[in-house]
Amino acid sequence: MGLIEYEQVIPEINCFCKVFHSQLIEEEKKSPTSHPLPHWHSSYEFNVCINGRLENHIENEVSCIESEEFVLINPNVVHTSFEVSEDYLGFAVLIPEEYIRMYFEKQDKKQVLLFTEKDYAPHKAEIWQLLYKLYLYSLSTASNRIIGMNSCVLSIFTLLLSEKEAEKENADTEEALFAKSGSQYTDYVNVHYRENIQLKDVASHFGFTATYFSKLFYRETGRNFKYYLSSIRLSHAVFLLKSTGLSITEIAERSGFPKLRAFTDLFLKVNGMTPKEYRDQYRKEMKRLQK
Repeated sequence: MGLIEYEQVIPEINCFCKVFHSQLIEEEKKSPTSHPLPHWHSSYEFNVCINGRLENHIENEVSCIESEEFVLINPNVVHTSFEVSEDYLGFAVLIPEEYIRMYFEKQDKKQVLLFTEKDYAPHKAEIWQLLYKLYLYSLSTASNRIIGMNSCVLSIFTLLLSEKEAEKENADTEEALFAKSGSQYTDYVNVHYRENIQLKDVASHFGFTATYFSKLFYRETGRNFKYYLSSIRLSHAVFLLKSTGLSITEIAERSGFPKLRAFTDLFLKVNGMTPKEYRDQYRKEMKRLQK
């Protein structure tokens, strides 16, 4: 199996999303060694095609979108995309799952809410217009830019969640049962990620062998156990780096990393800088914005 990257998604301050424009992607592609790698992150991702054609590889499925179409990729799903036309113009919108979770009516539900095409199909045209409007806001320098982007994000998920509300009347469907089954495993990780837990420990807790539980966790949740645990720990570490004065060693310990070296190596691989460099850059940016 080839290399799969974890992508840490950190929107700008007070913004619910991060927007990647195709113009920026084109700059990256100028490198002779540049090639999009399969990757994953704990965010909802909308790949949006304004013009041309984009090929999306999502888990084991391949699909294409063309002008004025989009595809929604759920959090923690391995994917990659390829432009298959010279005239391609588009963008990607990434919304961290925890930013949407805080608006869920029932805060005790820890499972990630997954959306399928049937959830957005009834509102496809309206969602595309909202995504394009969000794209225009992201390019703007107007004072209402962030508010406009956030408004679009909330409007999109209001439409998506309206379909989920209708599904509640049929909670005994196979999909609902799978979601319920998967939640107990992610719930356990969300509670115990600060501890030095390993796959075999969680498997034993649920009465399975490590090999069987690894396959079960992926099948029931759509996520790889190791990657899911790492993403939870990294997200907590980023929060502590930005919001506390704790030492890097303390942050590593409080985020569940058994060794400081393991934390710094993973952080550097994912973010392209060390935890200290990340904190220094964040503080510098905060001071600049406060001037």
